Amino acid sequence: MAAIVLGADSSTLVLNGMIINDFAEGDTITMSPVNARTSRTHGNAGNVIVKERVDRNVYDITIRVIQYSRSDVWLNDQMNGDIVLFNGSLKETFIKDGNVGSESWSIENGSITTQPSSTKNNQDGQPVMEYTIQAVCERNV
Repeated sequence: MAAIVLGADSSTLVLNGMIINDFAEGDTITMSPVNARTSRTHGNAGNVIVKERVDRNVYDITIRVIQYSRSDVWLNDQMNGDIVLFNGSLKETFIKDGNVGSESWSIENGSITTQPSSTKNNQDGQPVMEYTIQAVCERNV
């Protein structure tokens, strides 16, 4: 399944009321669907049963924030305590036909699924921490 890539510079990520905005210049936010939208069961005589999966809207949201920034410290604190569920939104602004628009994603019941990793931003070499949050997400245009 193909990932959705949003420009971090043109996006606003809010988790539990905290604005996450300490992204390296030119970086991206990646949303990768975890599950298929439907499941199919094939029977004899060409029959097929198609069911909508209850876990169809689950995404891995991968973000990279500047190491030691306010966002990194906050995410690290959320990860090191009891399990925290994240609710919030991700919005990206865009221009289409000369008009400004907004695409938004609701984020529900998310949690950090893997330990963060440290890497360098490939544009300016700035150290960043990469976090992956798995959540139920729904797109609104």
